Amino acid sequence: MRPETWLALALLGISSHAGIAQDADRLTSGPGSTLTENKCKICHELQHIRRTPLSRGEWSDNLKNMRERGTPMTEAELAVILDYLSAYYSRDPPPPPAPDTLGAASGDPVARLLEANACSGCHTLDKRVVGPSFREIAQRYAGDATAAARLAAKVRSGGQGAWGQIPMPPAPDIAEPDLATLVQWLLGQK
Repeated sequence: MRPETWLALALLGISSHAGIAQDADRLTSGPGSTLTENKCKICHELQHIRRTPLSRGEWSDNLKNMRERGTPMTEAELAVILDYLSAYYSRDPPPPPAPDTLGAASGDPVARLLEANACSGCHTLDKRVVGPSFREIAQRYAGDATAAARLAAKVRSGGQGAWGQIPMPPAPDIAEPDLATLVQWLLGQK
């Protein structure tokens, strides 16, 4: 084979591998995909979902185990995630990709953003769950002229140590207008 052919094949392999790596942090789009990504990424990478297709019963057992180990997940969320995993990551062939409409169902834009970005998985309005309550955060930043910028940076980059040793995952992909909406809402929760 000519050297040019080898080079072309090598470059083709590299570029197709890069495309696979880029999709490695996303699940197949479908009803419940965003919720599933947000809950599962709290503890592990999404490749664990793709690695071995499971039956509905096995997914159910895994989800219950996750809850027992501390993943914040309501019964309603568990049902949505189980339906999603059973449809798209089971031993049966998956349905064609469909848009995730679960996040758009809420009429409250802040509630939609909190859910879509997995904030409500670790925080509630007035009770400490995995992380501090939204009111605790607002009280800590009260009177701080740099609070909005500091909170936005914390949400975007994540962190550990400010409220204990449990790390907060970063949200690097949140759009600036959505981030500003969340931060302003959060600072108002006194």
